[in-house]
Amino acid sequence: MLKPAEQTPLSILVLAELIGDLLPPGVLNIVNGYGTEAGKALATSTRIAKIAFTGSTPVGRLIMGYASQNLIPVTLELGGKSPNIFFADVADQDDAFFDKAIEGFVMFALNRGEVCTCPSRALIHESIYDRFMQRALERVAAIKQGNPLDPSTMIGAQASLEQMDKIQGYLEIGRNEGAKVLVNGARAHLGGDLEDGYYIQPTVFRGHNKMRVFRKKSLARWCR
Repeated sequence: MLKPAEQTPLSILVLAELIGDLLPPGVLNIVNGYGTEAGKALATSTRIAKIAFTGSTPVGRLIMGYASQNLIPVTLELGGKSPNIFFADVADQDDAFFDKAIEGFVMFALNRGEVCTCPSRALIHESIYDRFMQRALERVAAIKQGNPLDPSTMIGAQASLEQMDKIQGYLEIGRNEGAKVLVNGARAHLGGDLEDGYYIQPTVFRGHNKMRVFRKKSLARWCR
């Protein structure tokens, strides 16, 4: 049984259409709906022998409670702030390896799903910080936003108004805490048919780990 997030069910449904004839009947069942309805019904069902959940920490606690009612095992993958660490030796040579390290930094903005390796913070050795960030910020500034059906688009919109508002709230929190905006930092206004889309500029902050924007998962794809 697979229940996708109610905001983003389409990709798994398209995949199921593509591979459906390869699977025996009943092997894969997709259930759509809100977490409080379909998700809770699945997690509390006595017909379920194991639960695997990826999502927020508060919902993870609920899932653990549901699993305990039926004494079944549960696997949880919850919030985090995946740091990428760049030591000085990544810049020993201005070569493909250094370029790949910078690409790894920029992937925070190009990762559009729930991916464990999506970088949400970067810890960069002070001896290479200026050179590294100059190159990295140039790449971030060059990221093209637009219609996801356009092959030249690099990132699309947020999945929902709720997510966009949450990110904008954390951008404001970061500024209020004293984090320095290194590039972008606001809602993206693309004009035309896309003007009302839920677009957020890929943003990089500089700050320290006591700040909420460097500890909370809500900005996992947007801030450093």
